[in-house]
Amino acid sequence: MPMHHSPSASPTRRRHHGLNYIVHHQKYYLPGGDLYVLINGVMFKIHSYFFNRESTFFVDVSTSADPTSATDEEGEKGKSEDRAIRFLDVTVEEFEQFLWVFYNPTYDIYDADVQSWFSILKLAHRWDFPVVKDFALRELKRRETEIPLVTRIKLYQDNEAPPEYLVALFSQLCSREFGPTDEETVELGLEQTCRVWRAREMLRSPGGSSPLPSIVTQKDTYAIVSGVMDLPAYQDQTDEQTVADGVQPGAPAEADGPPVAQGSKKTKKNKNP
Repeated sequence: MPMHHSPSASPTRRRHHGLNYIVHHQKYYLPGGDLYVLINGVMFKIHSYFFNRESTFFVDVSTSADPTSATDEEGEKGKSEDRAIRFLDVTVEEFEQFLWVFYNPTYDIYDADVQSWFSILKLAHRWDFPVVKDFALRELKRRETEIPLVTRIKLYQDNEAPPEYLVALFSQLCSREFGPTDEETVELGLEQTCRVWRAREMLRSPGGSSPLPSIVTQKDTYAIVSGVMDLPAYQDQTDEQTVADGVQPGAPAEADGPPVAQGSKKTKKNKNP
């Protein structure tokens, strides 16, 4: 599991930048580093080699001038503390976890928790590190039972995982005995939830036809619909009829007695005088 190191609080490692104090990271401020990254007041000094060999993102960032600064020149960003690359949407802990992939002291043992791998996946996707992204996806695949199904789906979608990962997860969701819960519906969103229910219906009733069992009554249907739709209970005054029979509420009852054949006439008996 990656070790999370708090930044050093040593006064000798503090530098005053305007109104802010910059603290050198305890582990990832390396003497031989040539790339400076500033996150939430913590300065990282790392090796650009790891970042430039796989991703063009850091190359583009370091060679582009900062439009908000009149002093930055092209090719200077990340070369010194004063011109460090700044990330406002990344936490110190997330960047530590990402750096751990390159600076792991055990080399062949990459044992981290699920959340750490999702942090690594997120940054690898955002910064276009395809090899690191594939590595994180493989590790998450090994640990996927440790995180709820729909949460996995959303995390994979947010980080643009390859389609084969999502196909397998959505298949699990559509094949299980129960549909998306209320909490899962919120995570998936209305559109995706509707698609899941449509797929579940198609899996269970080829052709899109799924007649109700003959034992389901109109009273049963009203009770279930009222509960699911959060409607008042329906008070049915008619006799219980099955939905399968197609009898509508209020249908007239048939007359008692045997039916009379059409065209038949009643014979009038003559009485003897």
